[in-house]
Formats: sequence, structure tokens, C-alpha cells
Amino acid sequence: MSPTKRRTRRERPARSTAAAPAPAGPGPQQAAPRPAWKWRTFPVYFAFSVALFIGVYAGFLAGYVQGNEGNGTFATVIFIVSALLLGFGLSRITTQFLISRNWIKPRPKKR
Repeated sequence: MSPTKRRTRRERPARSTAAAPAPAGPGPQQAAPRPAWKWRTFPVYFAFSVALFIGVYAGFLAGYVQGNEGNGTFATVIFIVSALLLGFGLSRITTQFLISRNWIKPRPKKR
């Protein structure tokens, strides 16, 4: 590249230690604030139950591969509990799917 086509570096002003006030509205550089996360919602429950089931199942398989012949009562109980939690989540998804297709009608709320 020839010396005439080279760009010179711009001198940037020195930053002060005091923080500059933020602009009033969200601009292209500033993202809008996130809403507060609600932890007691169905997506959080379902993600937890799927992760628990996969983790317990992987642990079950790892124990099977290792050839552990010990008492498996605790592992069986944890596996059944995780399967029940996943089943409750899947039943909720299935029910909502059936209601959205008008194959079943939702129950009226009790007074």
C-alpha cells in the first residue's frame, strides 16, 4: 500500500474518571432493560424436569456401563421421581395442545 493511501490514526480524547450521564432514551448503543424473570413459571419447571431426567438417565447408563452391582434402590427412586416430574410437564403440554386444536374444551372455573 502506498504511503498516500494510508490512513492516519485519529487521536482520541482522554477519558475522564467521572462517569458521563447516560442518555435519556435507549439508543443504538444502549439496550432496553430486561423485564424481571419469573422463576415460578412452566418453562422453568419443564427445563428443570427435562434436565433432571436426562442427568439421572445418563447416570443410570454410566452405572450400567461400569457394572455396579450394588443396591440400586436410591437410584431407582430418583429415576422414578424425575420421570414423574417430566410426565407432569408433558401432560401439561399435551393438554394445552388439545385445547388449542379444540379437540377438548377447558373446564369452567369453579366459583
